[in-house]
Amino acid sequence: MKPYIYSILFFLITNTIFSQTEEVLLDRSYLANETTILNLDLDNAIIVFEESKDDKIHFNYKISYNKNAKQKIKKYLKQSKIETSKNGNTVTLDAKNSMYLKLIYSSNGIDFDTSKKHIKNIFSIIKNNKFLYKSRDSVLKEIGFSLGSDYDDYFKKLKLENPNKNYGKPSKKLKQQFIIKVPKNVKIKIKALHSKINFTYDVSNLLDLSSFKTEYKFKIINNKNNRFKLMHGIFQAEQISGGNYNLKDIHKVKIGVISSVKLETETSRIQIGEIGKNVSITDFNSKIYLYNFSNNFNKFDLKGDYSELSFYNILDNNYSLNIFGHNTVLNMNDKKTSFGLSKEKKTTKIIEKKAKTIENSFGIMEIELLNGIVNIK
Repeated sequence: MKPYIYSILFFLITNTIFSQTEEVLLDRSYLANETTILNLDLDNAIIVFEESKDDKIHFNYKISYNKNAKQKIKKYLKQSKIETSKNGNTVTLDAKNSMYLKLIYSSNGIDFDTSKKHIKNIFSIIKNNKFLYKSRDSVLKEIGFSLGSDYDDYFKKLKLENPNKNYGKPSKKLKQQFIIKVPKNVKIKIKALHSKINFTYDVSNLLDLSSFKTEYKFKIINNKNNRFKLMHGIFQAEQISGGNYNLKDIHKVKIGVISSVKLETETSRIQIGEIGKNVSITDFNSKIYLYNFSNNFNKFDLKGDYSELSFYNILDNNYSLNIFGHNTVLNMNDKKTSFGLSKEKKTTKIIEKKAKTIENSFGIMEIELLNGIVNIK
């Protein structure tokens, strides 16, 4: 009888400790059409975008939390602001969460001591793998798997490989779910700070994004008028077609396939699985890894200053290549050669390669690097 009573008491105690209070912070819908603009002003928001199956924009934001954390959560909610409105054909969301609310939710369940033990290993893996060749499909697979940072991806992989190992208890204090469902024909403008945004559907209408310290994850983005101006954070997309992208200090840029894009980058780490038609890059002081080129990429231009550029298998493929540089280092076939150290700062031809057959040529690559490094693997 006593064990039975103890079991009931244990159940009641644990049920009290881990019981959740659910609160709906936003549940609203607006009619939309092809002229509608969704205007978002975000701060410390974690949002998942889904495709709406009707002609409405749906906002749904709810949280659940432990009763013993109620006072803290209530305090943080008072510091937050969640409002929607519609003026003419513009639907606006103003979502500014307390930074503490986001920090509680963002815990990945790894305690500090465990994290500290693995930090060196994480950096070692990144360093050892930085020049390894990747296929287009492997880059796409990495994007699909990714939670965001290399740190989070490392522990996700570790947990999948060792599901029974204890890496620390996940936080049960707070769960939140912020979903916005948007019809495909709605234009989206986002201004974001310290946020995390995931689009789970292909976006063909206009995206106009400006952000600071924000993480993005996309599937297919396809619009020639897209405008992205991102500073710090993470940017990942399975496929990009069309638009102008300005990326500054983005420590993780990973793109599966890119075409018809003007890319301006600065002090970022950029990995691209495949270069398609009509891509141009202007860069300052970034590390750029271009793994593959499509069989009809047509024209690729890159101008870089203090850039480090890594190519793979480019000498064996049927396209033309011209690389010019000043004060630029070429690493090829385990040899290091410096070019263009003249006082006049004139560029020197580093590599000239003609297509094997003009009729079946994939295209032409024009590269100009000042004070840069070219790695040919």
